[in-house]
Amino acid sequence: MRIARLLIIPLVLLLAPSVFAADKDQAFTTDKRDFKKRFATIALSPVDADPLFNMPDSVAKIVEEEITRRLQKRGYNVLPSSVLAGIRATMEAQVGGTTNAETGETDAARLQAVRSHALRELWLQHQFDGVATIRISTTTAQFAKGKAEWDGVTQKVESEGRDKGYGGGIVASSISFAVFDEAMRVQYVYYGGLELLQMRVEAQLLPVPADQYFLDEKRIRKAAQIAVSPI
Repeated sequence: MRIARLLIIPLVLLLAPSVFAADKDQAFTTDKRDFKKRFATIALSPVDADPLFNMPDSVAKIVEEEITRRLQKRGYNVLPSSVLAGIRATMEAQVGGTTNAETGETDAARLQAVRSHALRELWLQHQFDGVATIRISTTTAQFAKGKAEWDGVTQKVESEGRDKGYGGGIVASSISFAVFDEAMRVQYVYYGGLELLQMRVEAQLLPVPADQYFLDEKRIRKAAQIAVSPI
C-alpha cells in the first residue's frame, strides 16, 4: 500500500526487520526491451504531490531537472512539463478557474475535467509516444536499529530517548515516475525513496515538522534518479 497517514504510532519490539528489494524488471508492464523503441519521446506532466507536502516550486524544478537529465542521458527525447502546464492554464481560464466561488476550495470535478481535456489537447498538438506523471507521495518504510529502508534508500531515524530494539513501519515519502501510452495504460512505474516523515520519541512515532521537508537537495535528486533507474 503506497499511502499512509501521519499518525502518532506506538512502537513494537522486533527482532529483525523484513526488507524487500524492488525488482527493476517489474517496473515495466510490457517487454522492457521494446520500451525504448515504443517510447522514444516522453512528455512530462508537471510534478505533483500529496496536499500535505505543500511542495515548493523549487523542489518540483529539481525533480524534473534530474529526471529529464537522466532520461536524455539514456537517449530519450523529453517534452518538458511546461508544455502541458500551459495547455492546462489556458483551459482553466476558459472554464473560469477550478475553485468553487462559494467555498473557495478546489472543485475536484472541474479540476479533473481540465486535466483530462488538456491531456487530449497535448496529444493533438505535439508528437510524442508516452506521457509521464511524477508525484511525491507517502508510503510506509520498515525500520530497525535506528535505520529505515524503502524504495532503494536508507535513512537514520531521528530519535529521542533510549532505543530498546524498537522497529516496524514508519511513514516516509517517495517520488514515483510512471509512463502511460495514448490509451492511458500504464507501461512503467517505479519509486525512489525520498525522506522519513516521522521520528521516534521514546516508544512513539511522531510527525516530523512540515518545515523540515525537502531540505536535503541531494536526497531529492537521488530519489528522482532511482525513480527512473530501471529505464
